[in-house]
Amino acid sequence: GQLLAYLQGNIDFTEQFLKERIPAIGMIRPQASYLIFLDCRRLGLPQPELVNLFVDKAHLALNDGTMFGRGGEGFMRLNVGCPRSVLRRALEQLEEAVSHL
Repeated sequence: GQLLAYLQGNIDFTEQFLKERIPAIGMIRPQASYLIFLDCRRLGLPQPELVNLFVDKAHLALNDGTMFGRGGEGFMRLNVGCPRSVLRRALEQLEEAVSHL
């Protein structure tokens, strides 16, 4: 009930944030999960540079999409099972890192 509604709210929040503030990054809405695949292919970065952007520049510990096979190239996996304030801060850090590309 409440947890699922909160997670759905985090998914919606992430989708809106990306659309409005980081349009170069899309997302795949999860099916019954709190793990979002961020589609970063429009950034045009090779996977090692993409991982560097998220880990070293945005200071986020996300899963590299290639962990899930070759089709994961250009993707990063974001866990939205956290307080909204933590999610907002993470997305702001990502926005800041992307703005310096």
